[in-house]
Amino acid sequence: MQFLVNELKELIRSYDLLKYLFLSDFKIRYQNKLLGFVWAILDPLFMMLIYIILVEVIFQRGGPQYPVLLFSALLPWRWFSLSTANSTKVLISNAKLIQTVKISTVTFPVNQVLLGLVNFLMGLVVLIPMLFIFDATININMLWAIPVIFTQFIFITGFALLVSFVGVYFRDLENILQFALKIGLYLSPALYDLTMIPEKYLNIYLWVNPFASLLNTYKNIFVRGLPPDNIFLIFVAYSVFLFLLGVYIFNKYQKNIAKDI
Repeated sequence: MQFLVNELKELIRSYDLLKYLFLSDFKIRYQNKLLGFVWAILDPLFMMLIYIILVEVIFQRGGPQYPVLLFSALLPWRWFSLSTANSTKVLISNAKLIQTVKISTVTFPVNQVLLGLVNFLMGLVVLIPMLFIFDATININMLWAIPVIFTQFIFITGFALLVSFVGVYFRDLENILQFALKIGLYLSPALYDLTMIPEKYLNIYLWVNPFASLLNTYKNIFVRGLPPDNIFLIFVAYSVFLFLLGVYIFNKYQKNIAKDI
C-alpha cells in the first residue's frame, strides 16, 4: 500500500495547485455565465421533468413519490457522469503544465471530481424542499447520506483516474464514454425501481452494475427513511477496488504520463 501513501503525500503537496485549479474552473463554469449557479439546479430539474413526462404521462407508470425518487437518483448519477466525462481529456488539456512543472498528475482528475461534488451539493438545495412536497420519510437515517457521499467520492475518483489515464493513450475515449454514460443511466435504477428487476436476475444485476445498489441506497435514505442495506456493500467493494487501482496506475506510470501526453 506504499503507492497509496506516496500519492496521498503528493496530493497534499499539491494542495495549493488543487485549490487554484478548483477556484479557476469553478469561476469559469459558473461565475462568468448568465445563469451561473442556477444552471447547476436547472439542469437536473429539466432532466427530471423530461423523464416524468415520459414515464408518468406517456407510459402511465411511476407513483406519487416518483418525482422525488427520480431526482434523488439523478443527482448522484450526474455527479458521476460529469466528473468522468470531464476527466477523459483533463491531462491532455494540461499537458504543458504537467511537462514543465513537477506536480502530481492526480491533482487534475481529483479537481474534476470536486467540481462535480459541488454541483451535486447544489442539487440538494432543490431536493430538500421536494422531500417535504412529496411526503418523504424524514428521520435520522438521512445522516447515512454522509458516508454514502464519501463512498461515492472514492468511487468516482478511482474511475476518473482510470479514464484520464486511458484518455492519454486512447483519444477517442471521450466519445465512447459519452455513449456509455447514456446507456448506463437506462441500465441503472434511476427511472425505475429495483423491485422491477426479475428476482432470478437480481443478484447478477447488482454485481454487474454497481450503481444499482448506490442509487437504490440514495432513494432509501432521502425518500423512504431507510438506512443502507447489505447490497450497498457491493458498491463499497467496487469503490475501494477502483480507487486503489487508479492510484496504483498513476503512481506506477507517473513519468510515462508526462512523457506521453
